[in-house]
Amino acid sequence: MENSSSLPDKLSQKIKSFLDQESQKLSSHFPHRLNLFTDGNIDENKAGIRISETEQQFADLGLTNLLFYYKLHDHSMRVPHWHANAIEVGVVLTGKMKITIWDGLGKPEIFTVEENGTWLIPQGTLHALENVGDDELDFFVAYNSSDAADRDFATAWAALPDALLERSLGLLPNEIVTLKTTTINRLSSYDPSSMPEKAVIKSPFSSNFLTVEPLYTSELGSIRRIDAETTPAMQAMALQQTILHPGTMREPHWYLAGDTLLFVNKGTAFFTMMDNEGKVYNVLIKSGDLIFIPIGTFHVYVNVGTEALEIYEVFNASQKLSEVTLLNGAQHFSAGTLSSATGLSQEVTEKILKKPPQNYMISF
Repeated sequence: MENSSSLPDKLSQKIKSFLDQESQKLSSHFPHRLNLFTDGNIDENKAGIRISETEQQFADLGLTNLLFYYKLHDHSMRVPHWHANAIEVGVVLTGKMKITIWDGLGKPEIFTVEENGTWLIPQGTLHALENVGDDELDFFVAYNSSDAADRDFATAWAALPDALLERSLGLLPNEIVTLKTTTINRLSSYDPSSMPEKAVIKSPFSSNFLTVEPLYTSELGSIRRIDAETTPAMQAMALQQTILHPGTMREPHWYLAGDTLLFVNKGTAFFTMMDNEGKVYNVLIKSGDLIFIPIGTFHVYVNVGTEALEIYEVFNASQKLSEVTLLNGAQHFSAGTLSSATGLSQEVTEKILKKPPQNYMISF
């Protein structure tokens, strides 16, 4: 845990007591989690870093989506490519990105995305992601398939017989040799003549967490969502940003719409989850952690660090993204039903029913 000396003494002591009490219950193994920065597949070259997770790293969990983390250096890009099997969504964490999309019809769609900005790439659509800011570009992308099937010009052309390449591209034999012996890099420098886009260029495929109406906001934190309602192009996936201040608990809940990938960008939290077989996991999660949460899986987390906890969730659905909390769910039944189901006295269950409904967060 981080040094808690900067927290108010009462809150700091409460968190310390909680962690001291629960430390013996921490799970030694949590198959639903990996840390991208330590356990992901890292590809690095002079243009930047790409960290990916694979279906095999979540063996036997029925993984339905993927999330990759990128850091692009100045004048670098994710080379033009497409995903044969998946829709792509993404979030810019720091920096400024220029995106070019072409769907085979008319002119390409070109737009920019800045910090807290999001984008959507339809399945099979050709696209490139360029760092056009003054600093490094950090972002993540997620897919609604565990096998996105990346394809790019170098790998696609190199797969063709020489005679077909010569006819299709007009390449000479020595040029074909060069193409087929080129090191395959998903990241590269881009055309030096490409100037940074100083203006903000909008698109139906882009949005920004800071410009949408929050689902929840208070002194405890905020929750913002990009979905089909805020961005009509988002018909199959959704993104959610959750900020929890120290000593705040995200209400115990589960989602009904689809599987979720939860990515911790900043901070430290105590996380509890019950899997499909009823096994309970208690773990401390930190920056870089990626957690696969199947639909209907109950979970809760508390910010036990000294800084804001910044979490992103990627949903394999974009409409009717409802969630059920334990308290609000219980309040839809009678006191007698709750008493019979839990063994609590009816007096206690009546007290539960009278408790004010809680939305998303509560002070720990």
